[in-house]
Amino acid sequence: MDTTASFSRKDVHILSLVSAGHFFSHFYTLTLPPLFLFIKGDLHVSFAMLGLLMSVRSFISGSMQIPAGFLVDKIGAKPVLIGGMALMAGSIALTAVVPSYWALMILGITMACGSSVFHPTDYAILNSSVAPKYVGRAFSIHTFAGQLGTATAPAVVVALAAIWDWRVAQAIVGLAGFVVIAGFAVQWSNMHDDAIPQKRKKKASENDALPSGAAREMTFREQIAMLVNKPMMIMFIFFTMTSLHSGGMTSFFVVGLTEIHNVPPAAAGSALSGYLLASAFGVLLGGVLADFTKRHDVAAAVAFGFSALVLVLVTFVNIGTVLLFIAMTLSGLMQGSIRPARDMMVRALVPKGTMGRAFGFVSSGASIGGAAAPIVFGWLVDIGRPDVIFYLLILFTLLCVGASIVPKETKDVDVR
Repeated sequence: MDTTASFSRKDVHILSLVSAGHFFSHFYTLTLPPLFLFIKGDLHVSFAMLGLLMSVRSFISGSMQIPAGFLVDKIGAKPVLIGGMALMAGSIALTAVVPSYWALMILGITMACGSSVFHPTDYAILNSSVAPKYVGRAFSIHTFAGQLGTATAPAVVVALAAIWDWRVAQAIVGLAGFVVIAGFAVQWSNMHDDAIPQKRKKKASENDALPSGAAREMTFREQIAMLVNKPMMIMFIFFTMTSLHSGGMTSFFVVGLTEIHNVPPAAAGSALSGYLLASAFGVLLGGVLADFTKRHDVAAAVAFGFSALVLVLVTFVNIGTVLLFIAMTLSGLMQGSIRPARDMMVRALVPKGTMGRAFGFVSSGASIGGAAAPIVFGWLVDIGRPDVIFYLLILFTLLCVGASIVPKETKDVDVR
């Protein structure tokens, strides 16, 4: 399905660049783990310390998304995006010359700070630059690009390391990010951002009054109130639950299913692969659906409801290898299809000029879920209760259904 056929040439240019940045933001998070065996011997460090590096990076990236969102709405998305991309790509490239583990840790922290800007900046730019009737498809292509970056990183960096070494591999992929930065610079004037309150403030000061119909800049208290109101808190929980669900699936689905039903690991792994692959393409399908329906909450509720039924089935019944693969693939397709609807639900809740902080806020919930899921589910396996993994997955999925259908306010709350 060609989801870009109706986009204008300008839309395609902007969407391609923003999606390329999102691709690299996900790609860069997985450039080190596949090379840990090489790094361990080179820097004389334990796997535990390398694991600590990844935990610190994840924590920093997640916790910085809310400040990044406020910065986007303060000075505009474009400079924040380019700065974050430069910080991330530069940090990856410089890992090629690190003399020690602690130097690697410092670059890991700076890389995480750079990666924190992508959701706040990307959604703000796409929401303002792409024709409104194609925003759902734009969000879906953007999400798909990130998943593609995650999928391709291990193969690329391992291949480069095999040809040269792990340091050269890091240098090559890091410098590649500056090509995207050059593209941002070329398309600077075509990338719009409906925040940038400084321009409104300057215009108001010049005229000693706000132009008729113009929105005044929200105070810090009003900005916080917008994030912690009931609809946004529901979306924060929604993003957290979806991340707990996906984190549990990717981390311990195979182990858990093998333990409770004696499913061969290869069969469970194939079912998970089918789920993940279908989820990636489901995102593209979901983008088209998101542009043709206003009831994104209903679409999300139906998708999560179907996923809950599949989870109940595979938890309590050994349905066999073929049916397991089919059921999980369909579930993955449904899960992927609601990603654009979820993003559109956030978009519908907030006024213009606040997309950065809104997506920074809800994305921090996703980071919390993603960080917590492997720890919780790993502990359940350690204590011999893999069945509880599936009970929790069912619970998280049902909570997503509930969060989808809770009545929400509209975004028609601009501060005048």
